[in-house]
Amino acid sequence: MKKFITLALFAALALVGCKETNEPAPQPQPEPEPVVKAPVVTLDKQSVEVSAEGGEFTVNYTIENAVEGVTLAVAEDVAWISDVEVAENSISFAVAANDLEEAREATLNVEYTGAEARTIAVTQAAKSVAPTPELATITLEVENVIWNNADVTVTPSEDVEYILGVMTKEDFAPYAEDIESLVAARVEEWKETAQEYQDMGYDDPWQYYLKNEQRSGERTYSVKYDSLYNMSWDTEYVVYCFGMDDEGEQTAYVVVEEFRTEAPVPTSNTFTITIGETTKTSVEFTVEPTTDDPYYVTIESVDVLALYGPDKEQSYEDMVRYLTPEYDMTIEQRTFTGKQTLYNSDLGKSVNSFKTYRVVVWGFENGPTTDVYMSEEFNPTDPVIDFEPAISVDEYNHRKVIYSVVPNSSATYYHALHTAAEVGEDGGAALAASLIEGNINANLISGSVQKEVEVQPESNYYVVVFGYNPDTKSMTSEVFLSELITTPAEPQAAPALDVEVTNLAWNGADIYVIPNSDFRYYYECRTKAEFNEYYGSADAFYEKVYAGWESDAASDGYDVATVASWYTNEGSGVADIGKLTWNTEYVFAIFGVGADGTRNTDVILKEFKTLTPAQSSNEFTITINSTTSSSVEFTVTPTNNDQYYVTVERVGIVSNYGPDKEKSYDELIAYLLPEYDSQLTPRLFTGEQTITNTQLNKSVNSFYEYVVVVWGYNNGPTTTVFMSEAFKPGN
Repeated sequence: MKKFITLALFAALALVGCKETNEPAPQPQPEPEPVVKAPVVTLDKQSVEVSAEGGEFTVNYTIENAVEGVTLAVAEDVAWISDVEVAENSISFAVAANDLEEAREATLNVEYTGAEARTIAVTQAAKSVAPTPELATITLEVENVIWNNADVTVTPSEDVEYILGVMTKEDFAPYAEDIESLVAARVEEWKETAQEYQDMGYDDPWQYYLKNEQRSGERTYSVKYDSLYNMSWDTEYVVYCFGMDDEGEQTAYVVVEEFRTEAPVPTSNTFTITIGETTKTSVEFTVEPTTDDPYYVTIESVDVLALYGPDKEQSYEDMVRYLTPEYDMTIEQRTFTGKQTLYNSDLGKSVNSFKTYRVVVWGFENGPTTDVYMSEEFNPTDPVIDFEPAISVDEYNHRKVIYSVVPNSSATYYHALHTAAEVGEDGGAALAASLIEGNINANLISGSVQKEVEVQPESNYYVVVFGYNPDTKSMTSEVFLSELITTPAEPQAAPALDVEVTNLAWNGADIYVIPNSDFRYYYECRTKAEFNEYYGSADAFYEKVYAGWESDAASDGYDVATVASWYTNEGSGVADIGKLTWNTEYVFAIFGVGADGTRNTDVILKEFKTLTPAQSSNEFTITINSTTSSSVEFTVTPTNNDQYYVTVERVGIVSNYGPDKEKSYDELIAYLLPEYDSQLTPRLFTGEQTITNTQLNKSVNSFYEYVVVVWGYNNGPTTTVFMSEAFKPGN
């Protein structure tokens, strides 16, 4: 429209001009270029404050006068800001957690072509650190340092329990830069120990093993005699100490002291070592020194000594450290002066013919004072002597042979009973040659022997004996034979058993078994209730036992007779029926067993009842007086002067017994009563008594609840069970 008006006006003016003048017509003017505005980036925030935990954050933006095809860019220059993404109208990024104890800052640069740059300031707070609680302090003083010991005085500023230890400076090096890491390392040791025992079925937590090392109070400790460390001469050590309570919380700062053990003074002593006579278990030798300075003597196997030397990974000094005993009395036993003729027994050392040895000597006074000297190698062997055994047949019948061998020396020899067919016509020479090709160690002996061997009736046997050297695996004598042994036929009389029950007591009885001939028999002793429930009758008793033998024979690959021999007895004597319970009916069941493993007598059942202890009207009041983490003191007040039994048990054990439980108090008593009188007697009392757990040889700790358990006792329980209130030991 605008252009149209301009043209019309131009035409009118032209007409007018034609009439009045001859001026030229005006020319059209060009349109001006449009104005282009620069883009502008606007952020909804120029700074972001971030907590120490970090997180994900977003900043919104707008762009005025945006240019088509141009995108926003964001640049970051720190590793703790990541995952920067630019979306339409928003910028997002992630800030990592700050593990430093100081705040940190960074800048994100926001750029858009043609626009003025923008920035986002990111400020992150420092990690919050809880104030460290003030702990007790401990001072250490090391005195009286000698070559293998020192005294350490511990003085805590407060009444705290502490851990005291010693290690070489070399072993301490990993903790030197971070001394508190030593606490974590010790805790880890206790946890590993606890886990090992838990894997074996124990249920003690790791603090149980910590408590074994807890100490308390101001005290001076001997490093050696208080079992802190087995120290050696001329070595740098570190003694450390820190407080730790029963729950494993540190209660005092770690403190350390360094010290060095005394170095021995070298001497010029040298030694000549001469080996004398030997036997399989002894050696005589002489040590001749060149001075009167003291020296140390030991005997060691060659395989141990081979690990040490100038050309080995471990030096002779390492060997001396390894061989020097921990206890002074052993060192004194093996320390000498002047020329000495000695035996291995003088040193408390054993030898045998299966190893090769050397005598080892070094000067010794507060540690080694000379180089190591060694004798020639020797192998303990008996002197060569004649071997002439006396063989006698002491007893034999259709089922067994008992023979004896008495040699004329301590030589090793083979002995066994062989059939006449095995011995053959050459006097046993071929038999002996075949025997030494196998493993005959079970039949070797030195000295006299008597042996019983099972045999077959109506058969021929010889006792075979010959000298033998197990080291060379060779015969050292001719073969010696006993007289020919011909066993008789099996007796035809019917086997029979006589059983007598005597000496009834509250916890046992003597049951004599007397067979009328030489045969084996099987027996059991059960409560009458158990016998009736499991067997029910004499026939069922035999049938079940025999079925068990058949099952074992089938699974193990033996015949029934062999399996039966594992479970049966022979000869006259008192049956082993174990410990019985008072006032209880029992059944003793027995039957004879033939050579084939089957029953050869009637089943005999003997019923009897153990004695009932005379009951008492005694009642008990139990008062817990005091406890520590490992002890309890309590008082038992009875109503009369009858004897009573006292023990301390975990609540978890006794809670399974009682009038309303599956198991009765009688069963609890039967479970808790010791097997041996030596354990029973210290727990028996009369009258009012104040007692500690240590008097009863019972231990307690702070990880479990306990009760004191009391009942009247005189040849068995004479009252019901009385228990104290439950308690948990603590300081």
